[in-house]
Amino acid sequence: MVDNKNFNEKQLKDKIKSYNRQRIGIAIPIVIITAILLLFPSLGNEALPTRFAVLCSALLILSSLLFVLPGRNAVLLFFMATAIVTVQFVYKQIHPQSFVILILINSCTLLISGKITHNFIRAAIHEIETLSHLEIEATTDNLTQILNRNGLEQALPTAWAFCKRKKKNVGFLLIDVDYFKSYNDTLGHLKGDDILKQIAHSMKICFKRETDIIGRIGGDEFLIFLQDIDNDHIVEMAQNLLSSLSSLKVKACPGSYKCLSVSIGIETGIPQTGDSLKEFYNRADMALYHAKKSGRNCISYDNVIIKNPNERVWQNESSALKNLVAECARK
Repeated sequence: MVDNKNFNEKQLKDKIKSYNRQRIGIAIPIVIITAILLLFPSLGNEALPTRFAVLCSALLILSSLLFVLPGRNAVLLFFMATAIVTVQFVYKQIHPQSFVILILINSCTLLISGKITHNFIRAAIHEIETLSHLEIEATTDNLTQILNRNGLEQALPTAWAFCKRKKKNVGFLLIDVDYFKSYNDTLGHLKGDDILKQIAHSMKICFKRETDIIGRIGGDEFLIFLQDIDNDHIVEMAQNLLSSLSSLKVKACPGSYKCLSVSIGIETGIPQTGDSLKEFYNRADMALYHAKKSGRNCISYDNVIIKNPNERVWQNESSALKNLVAECARK
């Protein structure tokens, strides 16, 4: 939230600078012409101080109309113009009536400048927020509120390039919901959508570092990109995800397992000069295929199948229960 606020403030400052730069080309000839018209006819006579004071106020008015002046800058220009008029009045170079009129003009200009700046900033903030909202919509999956394919295509290359440059270990996790078609077919698409939301929520809980990139590739397939983390921790986090999904107690549709489950393929390593993002993705995809082929509800990492910890507990409990029933039957 803070980073987003800072980013918006930076965009606003950049907009103001860009707007003011564009007006400089218009301002310079206007200032030159105004100075010539006001000062040239009075060169060498006693009207020069008065005309110079008027020029200062005119420049203040022009600056306020042509540029967006943040509060501090507007007040600074006001005090500079007013100080010049005041000094000339103290030395009796301008009449009291002229002094009062110029002070009033400068004060009104300061108020108008504040109003112009306020309106510009309000319009700019609205534009920035609108563009930011559209960008979020374009990169976020509507259903799960994590990155969509477009968002992943924008985020992954940057993170990958950083890890390659800094020699950081990365982890690719490809995740596929087991027997998801059965949920849609038997429970309906609305319940299927709700399951995808729960899975995405579990992912955000398990992978909550700011650098963790979580996205929905499409359908019931997800991708998680981890950076600057050791391999053991990556596997541990993947196991936590399996456990958290089991704890949701979503009853499995016809299949092999008691509760909702996923299969996970993991690929890790420090990107080398010749390595590409696509190669790591393809290896994670092969690992995912290995996990699905090996019975699902498990993790495939480095050609080793790692079972769901909750599933092992449940199987042990089931075996213990069967043994107890058999023992009772024998008695």
